[in-house]
Amino acid sequence: MVQVATLRVVQRILTLGTLAAAAAFLPGCIIVANGYSDSPQYTETRTVRVPVNAGTGVDVRTRNGNVEVHAGAGSEAVVVATLRARTQQRLDETKVVADAASGTLNVRVEWPDGRPQSGEGCSFKIDAPAPQGVHVDTSNGKIALRDTSGLAILDTSNGSIRVINHAGEVQADSSNGGIDIRDASGPVEAITSNGRIELMNVGGRAVAHTSNGSITAHLAESSTGPVQLRSSNGPIDVALGAAFAGELKASTSNGSVRLNSPATVTNMVSGRSATLQFGSGGAASSVMTSNASVSITATSAAQQAVGGR
Repeated sequence: MVQVATLRVVQRILTLGTLAAAAAFLPGCIIVANGYSDSPQYTETRTVRVPVNAGTGVDVRTRNGNVEVHAGAGSEAVVVATLRARTQQRLDETKVVADAASGTLNVRVEWPDGRPQSGEGCSFKIDAPAPQGVHVDTSNGKIALRDTSGLAILDTSNGSIRVINHAGEVQADSSNGGIDIRDASGPVEAITSNGRIELMNVGGRAVAHTSNGSITAHLAESSTGPVQLRSSNGPIDVALGAAFAGELKASTSNGSVRLNSPATVTNMVSGRSATLQFGSGGAASSVMTSNASVSITATSAAQQAVGGR
């Protein structure tokens, strides 16, 4: 069943330039500057309610907007959309559509002429009962998940990504935005540029790549790894649990490798690289940066350094 929002709260937003020109004639006007004010804007908030079963997946596609997906109660998904359009006519003709007929809650915006004009966009806040499997694709906006499960595929540009308490795998991709993932029980992959990455209490494999930011990766005690962590201009802080296993190579060009563990490291030249063996077996791990230091903390007493250079 397709639901189209009917509840509307309309607000016209004047740009800074427009207000400046009219300030002498319009005392008391309110400016809303939200980054999309290259022309007069019209906004509208719509609420859509769709009956769904617990565990239904969520798929959201939008542009120039934030997306939040949270676990909610009841037997329906509540979608709150905030639209921005260049004219009142375009706002009136734009549709927010939510459809769960396929077994997945698909949330879309249908713009006049099939696409948004410059500066137009839509943000979503979605509460759904125990969402399992979340796919979000946006641009120029943040993504936030809480209390979700299954495979989460999150893609944005010019925006941050934050995930809290996710039971499953997370794949997060951004540019010009930080990534913060906490309490994910499955593997995590976080890719960004010009942003910090924080992975806390990760239950599986941890992969993190950034160019201009730091990386913090703390695995859960039960995680066997591996980790693949790489930054160009940022420090890397790694904490490994008792279950972690395998060979780990750590290196930096203009910094130091610091170890806080029972391991004995041999032949470390200038403290810039080392190879550690944790337990027996396990996949290969690597931690690399260029212009900063690497810090490795391990709680396992079963580790042994097998070489450094």
